[in-house]
Amino acid sequence: MNSLPKKKVLFLITKSNWGGAQRYVYDLATNLDKNLFEPVVALGGKGELVSRLNDAGIRVIVIDSLQRDISIKQEWQFIKELASIIKTEKPDILHVNSSKAGGIGTLLGRLLFVPRVIFTAHGWAFNEDRPKWQKIIIKFLHWITILLSHRTIAVSSAILKQLNWPGVERKTKVLHPGRNIGVMYETDEARIKIQELIPDKSLLETKNLIWLGTIGELHPIKRQDLLIESLALIHEEYPLLRLFILGEGSERIRLEKLIVDRGLTDKVFLPGNVSEAARLLKAFCIFLLSSKSEAYGYVLHEAGLAGLPVIATNVGGIPEIIEHNVSGLLVSPDDVQKFKAALIQMIENQDQQQILATNLKEKMVARSLEKMIRATEALYTL
Repeated sequence: MNSLPKKKVLFLITKSNWGGAQRYVYDLATNLDKNLFEPVVALGGKGELVSRLNDAGIRVIVIDSLQRDISIKQEWQFIKELASIIKTEKPDILHVNSSKAGGIGTLLGRLLFVPRVIFTAHGWAFNEDRPKWQKIIIKFLHWITILLSHRTIAVSSAILKQLNWPGVERKTKVLHPGRNIGVMYETDEARIKIQELIPDKSLLETKNLIWLGTIGELHPIKRQDLLIESLALIHEEYPLLRLFILGEGSERIRLEKLIVDRGLTDKVFLPGNVSEAARLLKAFCIFLLSSKSEAYGYVLHEAGLAGLPVIATNVGGIPEIIEHNVSGLLVSPDDVQKFKAALIQMIENQDQQQILATNLKEKMVARSLEKMIRATEALYTL
């Protein structure tokens, strides 16, 4: 029996949807050594993360004033609510995630003398398409967040390089995330589940279709339009190609219009948000990721575990997952012609597909969830 009292870990994250950062918080909260740590999660909204944590028996505190959009009134209310939570919970470790929760959380953690404040950088808001003056301000705020933390975790080396200001390297440790998807659906069953979400019911009847897939928020930074444009250039030469873009977001209307404009309504499908989408990855023959910016590329990690060959953009932390021509194909961002060429190369080379997929799977299996959990626990107890 462990005679030492458990350390309470209060996780804080802005949004409660089911994205990469949310999965990271879920994985930590549900896999910490329960003999040593007591996890509690505070978050904004009542999304899928809340229900998953509840099902796992993790206590959740919903902060109504915590939202991504900036509002002076809401920010002040959030500060008051979070301060009250910290005073009530008295955590030994405050582990903050995402930009907004990170900035305010690290400041309050220090002011209220939390013994250990950890910040995980899942990505930088200054990488988004913004005016230059906004990027400078945001970068400064991120820098302050790191300096206020006792220790910062970067999910990739690229994250560390992108914010190379004084003191950052000394404060930051790179810990690649681990993943444990659980039991995946095999190809036929996964395709049936995707088929149920789209109006075209002939997909399973057509033989030898090549299912291309991607998973991600329909957001400008994800550049799913590049995938549609690439397919538009080759669909006549390769009529068996079908593209499935799983996810939801602000870009839906624009992407739907592009699909119609390119005459691809029977080739490209937007099924929307899919619960446990990673478990459906084996539905695809090839996985694609066209992002302009990725801190790590969680979904590529999952595609690797699913044994898929991958084509992705050479940005952010993606090269730390995909080594070009070894564990996948990398292309320049926003380059339709190069993405098209990579897609043709992959389609035409079945042997290469298998080699790339095998190499990626071996690499991602070695980057285990267990390693990530134990390394994070070590930072809690320093």
